[in-house]
Amino acid sequence: MGITATHPVNRKRRAGPWRPALLVILRLLVLVLALLASAPSTPVAAQQPPPSPTFDLNQVTPPGEPPAGRFGQSIYLENCAPCHGEQGLGDGPTAANLPSPPTAFADLNAVWERSPAELFHTTKFGRIERLMPPWQNELNDRQIWQVVAYAWSLHTDPDTVAMGEDLYALSCAGCHGESGAGDGPDAEGDLPNFGDLTYAMARSQADWLAGWQEAHAGIGGDWSQDDQRRVLEYIRTFSYVPAWESGYRPGPGVVRGQVVQGTPGAAALEPRAVTLEAFADFQPVATFTTTTDATGAFTFSDLAVDPSVVYLASVGYDGIRYSSPIIELSEEAPAAETTLTVYETTGDPSGIRIDRAHWIIDFQPGALLVGQIVSFGSSGDRTYVGQHVEGVGAPVTVAVETPPGATQVTLDNGALGQRFHQVGNLIYDTAPLIPGEATKQLILRYTLPYDGDSLQLSQPFRYPVRSINLLVAELPGLQATVAGLEEGPAQEFEGRRYLLWQGAGLPAESTVQLSLSGLMPAGATDPRTGTGASAIGATAASITFAPWMAWLTGGLAAVALAGVLLWSWRAGRVQTSSRAQDLARQRDELIRHIARLDDLHALGELDQESWQSQRAQLKARLLEVSLRLSDSTA
Repeated sequence: MGITATHPVNRKRRAGPWRPALLVILRLLVLVLALLASAPSTPVAAQQPPPSPTFDLNQVTPPGEPPAGRFGQSIYLENCAPCHGEQGLGDGPTAANLPSPPTAFADLNAVWERSPAELFHTTKFGRIERLMPPWQNELNDRQIWQVVAYAWSLHTDPDTVAMGEDLYALSCAGCHGESGAGDGPDAEGDLPNFGDLTYAMARSQADWLAGWQEAHAGIGGDWSQDDQRRVLEYIRTFSYVPAWESGYRPGPGVVRGQVVQGTPGAAALEPRAVTLEAFADFQPVATFTTTTDATGAFTFSDLAVDPSVVYLASVGYDGIRYSSPIIELSEEAPAAETTLTVYETTGDPSGIRIDRAHWIIDFQPGALLVGQIVSFGSSGDRTYVGQHVEGVGAPVTVAVETPPGATQVTLDNGALGQRFHQVGNLIYDTAPLIPGEATKQLILRYTLPYDGDSLQLSQPFRYPVRSINLLVAELPGLQATVAGLEEGPAQEFEGRRYLLWQGAGLPAESTVQLSLSGLMPAGATDPRTGTGASAIGATAASITFAPWMAWLTGGLAAVALAGVLLWSWRAGRVQTSSRAQDLARQRDELIRHIARLDDLHALGELDQESWQSQRAQLKARLLEVSLRLSDSTA
């Protein structure tokens, strides 16, 4: 078995999602209530909150292994970014409400005199006088060390560390050794081991610089301050793994599986290569390969069982890639089994159907903002590879239709002219369709301008539709009628109200007719926000598409992915941007929704079974998006 650990190239840090501050506020509220409950009943002078525990190195448990920043990224973004900022600038959305500014981890000077142990202590025990909650009841020590490693990474970058490595090799490694263990060929006396986690966690960068200048001021004495600090940043990597590196470590995990033929009567499968990819925070961190035996069985061993890591197995057959569901390992359950089913191919489209269709409509003055999520499946036992149509150079498999006049058409899974092709009002997909339920998903968005204040809209469906949901954002004075679907109760989510229609069992070539009047004409002011055509950004920013979450809590999991449409209009309208940027925004939105799902579960509004099921669906979608993002930036 071979392994390749991936190390992403140096990229500008992206803004990531964070967990809403709700749980932080609740924790502080509980603390305040506890203080009030213990207060004397007679009036007393106002008291300050109790002071936070004074830093005590004896209260800090050294990490068992160098903590990996990559594994602490999601913890930081969900729990720390609301105050400290997504990029560690101290500018999170709740920072302005704090009694003093939160630490800006992106500022080297803010951590220069603070050791990792001090950051750990503050994270674990809190600083309640500054409204910093103690996280010891939410995170274990290992998780706290991981988030400290991520926060530490925010003030440096790969280039800085690489330059420090060159300087260290030139002037320091002779004594301190290549790995900082103090065992270089020129070593004299008892030198510190920079990789000793107990030693390293207790020293700040300032401590190390002072020790350096005291022991041998002549070495590096002619370097600039920046160069000295670069060397120290490299030395720090002996005791932690920066967030831009994989951080993946082997463990006792095992994944066993079987590649099987799903087409009856097909020839027996020959041994073939199987790939297992490891993801941490939905970014690839390691890739393994092995070969099946004569029975199609395969095994991957020595795998990490860190709960931050998930796996995806895949195999190629007849030019098509087939993947497993998400595989999770843990210390309690370090082994898992999976099956990879492959199929023969066909050019017969007769088994195509739409398992789920979701149609979401919102408004801005003079235009509709339309999103569709269409999940295709096939009742056949072969993978449909498509047929040729006029105007497209490659065989096409499925098609969706946009109304005449639709503009700014974008698709989540690929670009027009590449995987997708537009001929007239039809958007064709060229990717194969695998047998089974909802094996292909298209996310389509477009703007539909209109004149006046009314519009007639038709949506044809070329294939049988098993279920469909239509959500229309409510607008003062709006009149909407739908032919072909049944009206359901209006839904209200996060201050926005949506009209609802549903249908099931629509035959092929069905058409849903939507009539709208009372729309905002071009140049009008949006009564929901008080903004007009010149301030469309404010209108679009209010489109949260949170209904998918409330529907989940009500058991209507069919629209669980509707929220991914939000990012398309964050700037006010659908705009063409690079594929990587689109995928990154969608990934961030999905992570935000997963965090909100966790909040609902933590607040008791979602039972354990529903939470696990819905979280698995969103994680599967998120992993799919992350794979495409990795491909688009390769």
